[in-house]
Amino acid sequence: MDNFSINITRSGRLQQLIDRLKQSQNMNVKVGILDDPDTAKYASCVEFGWTQRVTPRQHNAFAQWWGINLPINAVLHNPPRPFLRSTLWHYSHTWAVQGVNVLIRSNFNMETALAFMGQIAGQDVQCTIAGGGVQAAGQSFDLRSEFTMHVYSLRGGDGTGNVNTTRPMVLTGKMLHSITYRVDRN
Repeated sequence: MDNFSINITRSGRLQQLIDRLKQSQNMNVKVGILDDPDTAKYASCVEFGWTQRVTPRQHNAFAQWWGINLPINAVLHNPPRPFLRSTLWHYSHTWAVQGVNVLIRSNFNMETALAFMGQIAGQDVQCTIAGGGVQAAGQSFDLRSEFTMHVYSLRGGDGTGNVNTTRPMVLTGKMLHSITYRVDRN
């Protein structure tokens, strides 16, 4: 009678994989506006919105430049348009699944997987900005107010004559094109 057997030997590959993943614990990916502080500050105001009272200086500037009488202490409000948070909430599970697939296919190269997730997340954020909300979730951000559209028409838009779009965040395209990602080691 013939014997049939299988010999399993310890190759150490599992321990190598564990060690490799432990070294990757201090890695992360950042997605957003990472290289332009002025645009990042503007994006923060868009993300969280703002409310303020009209100052005497603003009252005078609007009257002088555009002939608009903004009463002192009137309230100006820009609603939040959470392009980063909305994208994260809607797509984070998808990014995680895709990241695990890339991690496995890249022989557990965490930097490759994080770079892939950063690239996809950045593209999703850009789609949220360009679409005025997370379209896949049926979300739309508030359109620009009549007051904002009036001010844009008085000041001539962004220099390209583009004053007609009521969609927020797309007048110049600067914020849209500033979205990037970076893989960091802590």
